[in-house]
Amino acid sequence: MSARATPKATLESRLAVLDHRVSDLEERHETVPTRVTRLEGEFEHMAVQLSDLNNGQRELTATVSDIGIKVTRMLAVLTVLGVVAQMVGPALLRILFP
Repeated sequence: MSARATPKATLESRLAVLDHRVSDLEERHETVPTRVTRLEGEFEHMAVQLSDLNNGQRELTATVSDIGIKVTRMLAVLTVLGVVAQMVGPALLRILFP
């Protein structure tokens, strides 16, 4: 190769690399709206899932609260029955077994 051929080949290769990089950048830029739309769709889907999860958690909280109220009432009734049994039980035993 001559001294003049080498810079020309280097310049052509640099131009080819630059052209390749620009075309690659253009291709990636063209797919950006598609990727953004896909990500937006995924985020909307996740937002719907979180909303459903929040609604389910509210229902679960209400159910647990109802169960807690029922258990509290049952314990109150059993406590009253126990107190009544302690008061009435000895009197009944004295009557039945004098």
